[in-house]
Amino acid sequence: MNIQKNRYQLKGTKNLHRGDSDFWLYLIFVIAASTFCILLAQLSHGSRLRVWYYKLTHNEVIGKGMEHMDQAGRTAGPAGNLLTYYRFQEFGASNPEEVDVNAPMVALTFDDGPNPECTSRILKALSDNYSRATFFVVGTNAEKYPDMLKEVLGTGCELGNHTFNHKKLTELDDAEADEQIDKVDRAVEAATGESTTVIRPPYGAYDEDLLNRLEVPVVLWDLDTEDWDSRNAQAVVDNVLSKVKDGDIILMHDIYESTAEAVEILVPKLKEQGYMVVTVSEMARYKGKELENHKAYGKIGNTAQ
Repeated sequence: MNIQKNRYQLKGTKNLHRGDSDFWLYLIFVIAASTFCILLAQLSHGSRLRVWYYKLTHNEVIGKGMEHMDQAGRTAGPAGNLLTYYRFQEFGASNPEEVDVNAPMVALTFDDGPNPECTSRILKALSDNYSRATFFVVGTNAEKYPDMLKEVLGTGCELGNHTFNHKKLTELDDAEADEQIDKVDRAVEAATGESTTVIRPPYGAYDEDLLNRLEVPVVLWDLDTEDWDSRNAQAVVDNVLSKVKDGDIILMHDIYESTAEAVEILVPKLKEQGYMVVTVSEMARYKGKELENHKAYGKIGNTAQ
């Protein structure tokens, strides 16, 4: 009888131990799940933990800057940071290339290229700063430098049409104007397999007849850097920074060394101010607009504007 009683006691003890084990497993699970949820919440936008973690894992990107030369040709130090950390704090971006559609943005546009030296410098400055732009190419240079066209598209930038010989289209008959446009598209397609997506008539000259015949949107500009006139990088930078606004389409030319230098300074500074630097078509899409054929655009605002 005592033996039977001892067996029941032993069985009860085992059940008790099993119950204790289940309890501790459950407790560990609850603590782990709660910790996970807390960490997940802390990694949300604006938390100190997320800021710390992002700085720890992206320090090289956050601290990356670009150097530029002063007027005497000396290294003048960092022109500015990529502002990944700024965008992370202000807009909740989780990586340098993430787009926040509520952030202010501008579209840099470049006419008359491509130019092997200047365009390459500009593309590097854009790529180093997780930015893109629109390049309105002339056909003579497009035929001469097909590899540059591939490089432009390869960096995520946009190719636009700027006529074959930089002719004022309003002074040509329909056949001549069409040929000026078509020859650029043929050169771009031969080099890249793609066609241009927008057009900028030289001198911004167009009329209703031309507008109605064009098969892609016309893109003009809102801010003229006058880089062709000053040929001075700092003057270009100062001109833009003193006037720039959200939605601006900025006119530049990728055939001047001074413009390439200006871009190397300007893009980081724009990002310091919180601007996204994007293509014209991207800016329209991010702002909820659709670029339409037979229309001309000088600035792109939000749908509510």
